[in-house]
Amino acid sequence: MKYNQRFNIKYKTTQVRGRSNNFWAFGVNIFKPNHPDVQALVEDGFVPQHYASKVWQSNFLLMNILKDIPFKRKLKVLEIGAGWGALSVFMNKHYDADVTASDLDANLKPYQQSLAEHNDTEIDSQTIAIEDIDDTLLEDTDLIVASDICYNQDTKQALQSLVESVACRNDVVMLLADIGRKAFMQLSDDNQNFTDVELHNHSIAQPIEMDGYVLSVNSLEGVLC
Repeated sequence: MKYNQRFNIKYKTTQVRGRSNNFWAFGVNIFKPNHPDVQALVEDGFVPQHYASKVWQSNFLLMNILKDIPFKRKLKVLEIGAGWGALSVFMNKHYDADVTASDLDANLKPYQQSLAEHNDTEIDSQTIAIEDIDDTLLEDTDLIVASDICYNQDTKQALQSLVESVACRNDVVMLLADIGRKAFMQLSDDNQNFTDVELHNHSIAQPIEMDGYVLSVNSLEGVLC
């Protein structure tokens, strides 16, 4: 299927809540913490750090937005603070994007690869700090995505530098989703001087009913569509 033909596709989505050890979100089958594959990784010593004990809900806001975007070419995507890599899997599964799932915690690589294998997808896993994303990496990236990673002043400061770097380019788009944490809202307020940095409200009913925000740096429509 060509990229510009992806309109109104109905991807399987189920509610997160329930007894099952997995759920569906926009065509991606996602593990819960009680899934046997997750428990096996913990038993093997791969204990998640930095609040990465599950897939965080703002992932679903970005999936809901990205599912209807008519990208004009195959993308190179970098997910930062990827956690278990659900959003990375989504982008590879539905858009055949070349995706790197990056996180500060090296213990998360097997979680990302397990979820990718479970969904018959291929993603790369790297240990990358936000501060290490430089112009060389940006030149090889079309889209940066992240969910629920701006939760204190340290992460806000690191993201501030990245927002400024991306805002000064015309070939990269960044989308940050959050439930509205104080640090995230401060990040938005501190970048209102950039004409191509915008904050939008977004709501979904499945796989969990929630309201949140997406901070965009540069326009999807202007750069990638």
